[in-house]
Amino acid sequence: MDNTIIELLENGLYEGISLYDELLACFKKEKEVLANMDLDNLWDISKEKTNVCAKINFTEQKVFSAIRSELEIQHFAGSEQVTDFNRWSQYPALITEIIQEKDRPRFQKLYYTLQNIKSEIDMMRKVNTDTIEHSLQFLDEIISLITGQAHQEVIYNGRCRYNQSRNSMFMSREV
Repeated sequence: MDNTIIELLENGLYEGISLYDELLACFKKEKEVLANMDLDNLWDISKEKTNVCAKINFTEQKVFSAIRSELEIQHFAGSEQVTDFNRWSQYPALITEIIQEKDRPRFQKLYYTLQNIKSEIDMMRKVNTDTIEHSLQFLDEIISLITGQAHQEVIYNGRCRYNQSRNSMFMSREV
């Protein structure tokens, strides 16, 4: 098989691992910022995560476009608009199809490293989302107590959005 494609796959894996490590670091910083309720830094981290995700998407597009044009593999058809977490799942098929038997363990190890980082990111994302939901619920309860409407139902839905309009209050409970 063409060494250029093999190098492209290997470099893509290394770059992906590096970028996902960077994204994981962003989620860890976000967790600390949420614990400290530092909203200014929260916006900065959000921008940083967006930039890292754009880099991940660019890297994936670069790698898979080059491979598609070189090999014209059938299972790449229509994958232009795949979200950033899905395209890397095509690596095992590529490793089996492209890489020689003696080199496969090295590529599989890199791929599973990437998958482990993605799993850790998913866990951190869930923890951070739960923290935000808990904080919004706490704020809602505090404002209910302050406004004297302690028995009023929660005004945020499952997506942390304002649920419905309310009567005019002394204090607005909208975030």
